[in-house]
Amino acid sequence: YTNATILFPAAAVQSTYGSIYSFVDPTGIGIRNADGTFFHPGQPLPPNQLTNPGVPIPTNVLSPRTQNTPYSDQASIGYSWEISNSLGVNIDAVTTRYRDIPYRFRANPVVDTNGSGVLGDTVGGVKDSRLFPRLSANTRLWVGQGKAKYTGLNLGFHARVLNRIETQGFYTLSKATGNVLQGADEFRFWDSNIQPGIQTNASVTPYDPQSSTAFGPLYTDTRHRVTLSALYNAPLGINISGILRYHSATPYTDFAGKDVNKDGYRMDLAPGVKHPNSLRASSFSQFDLRLSKAFKFGGNYGVELIGEVFNLLNEKNPTAFNGSRTSASFGKPSAFAGDAGQGEQRLGQLGLRVTF
Repeated sequence: YTNATILFPAAAVQSTYGSIYSFVDPTGIGIRNADGTFFHPGQPLPPNQLTNPGVPIPTNVLSPRTQNTPYSDQASIGYSWEISNSLGVNIDAVTTRYRDIPYRFRANPVVDTNGSGVLGDTVGGVKDSRLFPRLSANTRLWVGQGKAKYTGLNLGFHARVLNRIETQGFYTLSKATGNVLQGADEFRFWDSNIQPGIQTNASVTPYDPQSSTAFGPLYTDTRHRVTLSALYNAPLGINISGILRYHSATPYTDFAGKDVNKDGYRMDLAPGVKHPNSLRASSFSQFDLRLSKAFKFGGNYGVELIGEVFNLLNEKNPTAFNGSRTSASFGKPSAFAGDAGQGEQRLGQLGLRVTF
């Protein structure tokens, strides 16, 4: 947060230098005056070849409202119960509220310059312009008004059977919402690697990024998570273990894919959609299996042969769904298990462990 809210805007304005004049003779012979004679110091400068001379205008601007340190309030309660020597259960509930999270967004939308009541039109030769005409459309405004909330309930157990089988499992029911949709530890709204076709750092409500329309589930929001694992200490030094991971679908945004309201940005929600991340992608599941056999030599020497298979059932686990209504791939994924940055497709490996 310190780097994001201070260094980026500071780097944009820490210098006041810029090119104000430039003239280059393409022949390399020398600079000439308008009448063809060679230029000499003391004479008026030849015409400036810069089309927009002056100091560069920053594209990162810090709002005076970004002055509070981000903080969170957390409340939790839990209970653990050892039902017997071989079975224990636990239940935990937690709620966390995040405030004053810094975020940035494109804050130079088109405004009704000509007073017609319609954005993007031209009346009497006057065309609607951006809120700050001298600034770029990509100008980012940094503010410290981001909010998020997480609420979760976790159930777990740990069991042993005949001193040979050990199992444990967890189930989490949770909900995460906010207006920093990338995550409560981020300052961007969107990431094209997560959702193709989006316009990075563009708010769905650039006139009022604190509007209720800008709040929705975070990208990491999953209602259900399940983790199950088991270890079997079989005879003859054979160990068999496995782990199953599952979570329900994560959200993505249903947007029009074009500038519907003519505000100069194309991150407009599709008609009838009330908040970002209203769609759900696909669930995730993966089962990993491990088999090992130990051989002992003497007192403290041994060799263990290991075989492992990740994603044994070869689940595709599609992700990076396209939410643009104008795209031919609307509602379709573009990344799968085995792709860069994703989980494994079915993958096996052999290993050898030596102990001494």
